[in-house]
Amino acid sequence: MYKQQIAVVGSMDSSGGAGINQDIRIATLLDTSVQTCVGALTIQSSLGVESIHPTAFSVFQTNLESILRHPDLHYLKIGALSQIEQLEYLCARLKQPRERIVVLDPVIRPSRGVAFLDEEGIEALRKLAQVADYVCPNLPELLALAGKADADPVEVAQDYANLTGTKLLLTGGHAAGSSVEDRLYDGKNIRSCIHPRQNWGYSHGTGCAFSMAFTCFLARGYSTEKAFRSASQWVYEYYNRVNGITFPEG
Repeated sequence: MYKQQIAVVGSMDSSGGAGINQDIRIATLLDTSVQTCVGALTIQSSLGVESIHPTAFSVFQTNLESILRHPDLHYLKIGALSQIEQLEYLCARLKQPRERIVVLDPVIRPSRGVAFLDEEGIEALRKLAQVADYVCPNLPELLALAGKADADPVEVAQDYANLTGTKLLLTGGHAAGSSVEDRLYDGKNIRSCIHPRQNWGYSHGTGCAFSMAFTCFLARGYSTEKAFRSASQWVYEYYNRVNGITFPEG
């Protein structure tokens, strides 16, 4: 069976659990082919991100242009980048007329360890987000993109989607409560997927997994809403399996 082509731009994770490593894993499980553009190598461990080593810009540029020339490439997923020059080049490149759909996972700071972006970098990320078709943040990333220190996430997400014209997929893992609610904002409506919160011992790379699964389902021809719901359910079930959580059938 022919596999849809998706390009992923981001960073390699030395621990193997997030970044392009996770993108390739999720795409393989969802029967999707991936081309990669590596912006950095991150040194990670159980302590978090210890250091970030960017790819030389000339190599990054050559890599990106090579994959963008692929005639069957219709989807581009962008993850963690740490260099303003790379973000600005992507932004300028994607402002040009294009036929591919862009999904941005706006990685700013890991749960533990070194941040990918400082304030100047976040501003460059904001500009890139405005040329994406879909933005998939968690709550801290949404507040950073919107420039809000602390605010109601529903109002911030609605305002952000209306202001930028992008579709926003907000993952719910950072919110408190007995359930996890992922939300889709398209500027008009809010759609939710709610799952019981599980005590996952391992949750590394959930944001990467969600944005990649969503892109894979889009590549299958799913509507935005169907791809959102499919990705939310798939990632929830995937991390339950990874953590050895099973449920009775029926």
